[in-house]
Parts: sequence; structure tokens; C-alpha cells
Amino acid sequence: MKLPRLRSFGLGLSLLATAASIPLACSPDSGITPNGAGASGGASSSSSGAGAGGEGGSLFVDSGGTCGDPTDKDKDLIADFLELGPDKDTDEDGTPDALDNDSDDDGVLDADEAANPFLLPDEPGQTRDDACDPLADSDGDGDPDVRDLDSDNDGVSDTQESSYDADGTKGCRVRIDCDEDGVIDLVEIAAGSSPTEKGSVPADAGLYFVLPYQGGPQSKDFTFSTGVAKADIYFLIDTTASMQPAIDNLKTSIDTEIIPTILNGDPAASPPIPAIGDAWIGVGEVRDVPWLPYGQDGDALYRYRFQVGAQTIAGDVAPPVFDGQKYTAPAATKQILGTLTAGGGGDAPEGTTQALWLAATNPNNYALTIGGIWNYPHYTCPLAGHFGAPCFRPESLPIFVLVTDAAFHNGPNAVNQYDGAKVGGTVKTYGDAVSALNTINAKVVGVPVATGSPGAARADLTDLATKTGSLYHDPAFGGKDYPLVPKTDVGSGSVSTEIVRLLGLLAGSGLHDVTTAHENYACDGGVDCTGDGVPDLAYQNPPVDQGMAPFDASTLITKIETLESPAMPLPYASRTESTFYALQGDAPVSFRVHAENTTIKPATLLVMRALIRVRTPEGQVLGGKNGIKLVYFVIPQYIPKVK
Repeated sequence: MKLPRLRSFGLGLSLLATAASIPLACSPDSGITPNGAGASGGASSSSSGAGAGGEGGSLFVDSGGTCGDPTDKDKDLIADFLELGPDKDTDEDGTPDALDNDSDDDGVLDADEAANPFLLPDEPGQTRDDACDPLADSDGDGDPDVRDLDSDNDGVSDTQESSYDADGTKGCRVRIDCDEDGVIDLVEIAAGSSPTEKGSVPADAGLYFVLPYQGGPQSKDFTFSTGVAKADIYFLIDTTASMQPAIDNLKTSIDTEIIPTILNGDPAASPPIPAIGDAWIGVGEVRDVPWLPYGQDGDALYRYRFQVGAQTIAGDVAPPVFDGQKYTAPAATKQILGTLTAGGGGDAPEGTTQALWLAATNPNNYALTIGGIWNYPHYTCPLAGHFGAPCFRPESLPIFVLVTDAAFHNGPNAVNQYDGAKVGGTVKTYGDAVSALNTINAKVVGVPVATGSPGAARADLTDLATKTGSLYHDPAFGGKDYPLVPKTDVGSGSVSTEIVRLLGLLAGSGLHDVTTAHENYACDGGVDCTGDGVPDLAYQNPPVDQGMAPFDASTLITKIETLESPAMPLPYASRTESTFYALQGDAPVSFRVHAENTTIKPATLLVMRALIRVRTPEGQVLGGKNGIKLVYFVIPQYIPKVK
């Protein structure tokens, strides 16, 4: 397709897009070519009179500049010679074109279709003064507009376009972008905006593919945000005797500091703390086995259900509570924190390794023995699909905030192993705990409290964060990755502040792998189906044919591939065709989306929708409302060539 000809229609060379101008239907790879032909498949109008298109013979004027016969029987200012004589009947209605005022039966008179004033002045058909002047062929496909059901080849028939003519010149019929607002008419119709009002523009016109049948492959580049958007933050607190000041700090600041900062962020902090808008909160405690020398009678390795008065309350992750003005911690979390009292314990290390494995796996059967039996009290999450003892949500990033002043029994330091002769049963190793956390793609934020042996908790927390990929990137001095653990022990009165700082580093600079997933768009209505925080209307893609199921538009996407970042240094460690690895925080990344229509030949214009999300390879969603794209696929009416 010749771009100068398209420009003569007044078409802007690109659609509006979120980040940059993204070409749609006017670029050479747009897939909109003359009636399905390749970009060089159609011949444009020519005053030379060469036989163009599939008609045979001269369509326009001879080398002498005059018609072979200027007779015009139907008085439409088109010589019968140009209407191909007494035997040509384009619409097969029994009346030859030479006697038919609407030869292609598209509702637009031949007299109006014979010329196109939006062509360049030197192009045949731009103006006509007599019956022998050449006819306009607006899309350059070899068939003049008087015998073309889609004169500008934009997928919208002349019949439809003539019904919303903008200026009395039939401009919409021969201009791909009638109101010259940079969005082609086909897309405006699909999006419900007006093709004749320049101020009426779809909200995000860059997210459209126009896919005519067998129009060839197309691609577009989309940029996504990738920060932590959906997280389940689980406070696992050491409640042995020395931890009471740290527990008190958590109790007093959960609603005043921790929850507001997690949900709203703190741009004034250094470094700034991004918001995690969809964060659920839960709480559990860790001590040790209830046998000397490790612990005391009444201790438990891990507790996630608590007796509060006459109630048994689960510390499952749950959404914060909104009272109309502010968010506070879930009621169960506050009730449990209110009852936590430090006590018990025996030797210095605690049963943290066992507690982490139990929380991540929630096993049906687990027991430790020594002169008695300690059984893990398994219970089933009340919500289907949720997992682990804290009932983490599907597609959410599990984050363990581990607050302790002690090293781990069976941790990374071999000195702190349980004595196999004293603790039997299915005791778990440190490797078991690390594997269980990595299986659910959990991150660990470690807060070493200064009330224990200096550096002991911090050493184990640092090793755990490293082995679970719980890292953040510090760009200073050329850049380096660090575990989400402070470099010094934390005073009891600063525990909450340190939790907020470390969660901010995870949200803003944490490392995660990023890929995409695409799916069909369907919505029951009244819920947020697009991920922008606003309830959506009910929607199903239309069926291709009557009686068929709604079409799965995700099948039109053939591939999604990563694009190299223009930033230097690169905000990720490496990339493959599908995935960015160790992406640094909320760095925006771009993917190239490929789409093609090889199957759909609709009788009318169809609009399909699909969703593209960024996520981790394990399925955790990223990026919030900027990590999901609603993509429209506009399938033009299949308009076969008239015979």
C-alpha cells in the first residue's frame, strides 16, 4: 500500500498510545492491504490507460486522453466506456453499470464515487469535469470506487461509512480516519467513540490490533509496570521470653505505621517506598519444641491458630479493614497481636526452620517425639485454592516478615542442630525449609532484633534471604544485590520502622523474574475484570458464527517476546525470548506482542478482547493496573471482491 495515498486521506501515521505513538493501520506491516492483496498487489489509477486490476481492458482513458466513446446513457458523468460497456453488471442486479446509477449497490451514487477530492492533486480521479475523466480508485487496488464496496479498504463498507459522513463530501467513505484525530474509523467504531468527532478518542487506542482475514502477521510493543502489586504479608514472630519489647512495638504501630505505609507507600522516604495496593496481612508465632533443653512445657514450634477468650482465631492472611476514612489491620491480626506475650524458650536458638516448613506446606501429618508427641494441628483453608498454613492467595506473592532475636535450630549453622537422640520423628532440615519456601516462590524479610546474641539471628536471616532470592538491588557504586535483612541488629523500638523500610526495598528494588500470560477476556459484570480497580460491565466476546460459543480472542495472539531495554545499565540480569530474570523493582519493561487472523471471515465487523498480564513464571501477578493490558482485536467485515 502506498503511504502517500494514505496520507492524502488525512490519516495520521499512528494511533494514540500510552507511552509512545504506536502505528496501527497505516504502517506497511498493518495488515490492511488492498482487499487482502499484498502491499504491492494492486495497481493505482493511471492516466496511461494500462489495464489495471482484474477487469481486463482500460478502466480509465486511452493514450490520446479521450474515451473510446464518450456516450453516458445514465447521465452520471461516467462514460459508458469507463463503465465497461453493455455487459458489465457489477452488482448483478440485471442492470448493466452503464445504465445503473449505483453500480456496486453500496448506497452511494456512482456520480459521487467517481471522484475523490482527498486524493493528491496529480492523482487520477481527484477532480472530474467530464464523462471521460479518469475515475477515482482511492485504495489503489485496481477497482475504481464505483465498483468497490470498500473504497478506502479500511474494513468498513462504503454503505456504513456513507451513513456517518462528516462534512457532506462523502469524506468518511474515502478517508481511513474521517475526523483526522489519529485513530482510524474502524477502531473508533469498535471502541464506541465517534469517527466524525475529533474530540472523541478511545481511552487507549494504542492497544488495538486490526486483523483482517489473512492480512498477515502484525506486532505491537507494549510497556508494562512490574512492581509488587498483590502480596500476602505474613508476620512470623518469635515470642520467646526476650522478645516482649519487640512485640509491644508491633502492637502499637500496626495501624499507625505499618498498614498505612504498606498500602499507600511513602514517596518522601529515602529511598521512596512504593505502595502495595493489594496487600493482605496475617500473623503467626514461632517458639520451639516443648521439651528441655530446647523449649519449655506449653511451647509450640509454630502456632497459627490462637485462643482469644472463648474463640479460636486463625491468623490467616486477610484484607485490611476500611472504616470509610482509613485502613487498619484485619481484626484477627489485631486480636492475635493483642494476646501475644513473650515467654517460654530454653536454649538460645528457636524452632524457626520447622515453623517455616510448616507454614509453607501445611502438612496433613507432622509430629515430633521425645518422651511425648508434639503434633502439628493441620486445618484446611476455608477459601478454595488458597495454600500454606496462612492461606496465601493464588497469584499473590507470599512474603514472610520474620522477626526474631535468635538463630535457627537446624538452620544454616551446623552448631545449632537438634540432637537426633532427643528429637525424633519427621524433623525437617534447613534445606527442606528453603525448598518449601522456594516452591511457593515466597520472599523473606528478616528483622534481627538486638535483644539476642549479637549477629546470631542476622546471620541466619541473611542466609535464608539469599537462598530464597529475597534480594534488592542497590544502584550505588555500580550496583549490587543485597538480602532483605538490615546490616546491623535492630533495636526493639525500631522494629516496625525497619519492617516498613525492608518492605519498601522489596516493592521498589526487589528482584523478581517477569514474563507474561494472555487469556481471553470475559466478565460476569460488577467485578474488576481488567485489574484497574473499577468494576466492569458484563462482557463476552461475540461468536464468529451464529450458534457458536463466544470466541477465544487470546488465540489471535501468536507470540509475546521480551524487548531489550534502552536503559543502561540494564534493569535486569538477563533475558530470554519470554522472560526477564532478576528484574530490579518496578522497572518498566516492554514486550512485543504478535497477532494474526488466519481463520475468521466475519460477515460483519467484530470486536474481540483479550488480556495480557505481566507476572512471575510461578504465576504471581505484578504491576497492578499498569501490569495488565486489555487488548482489542478489530476483525473487519470480510468483503469479497465483486466479480
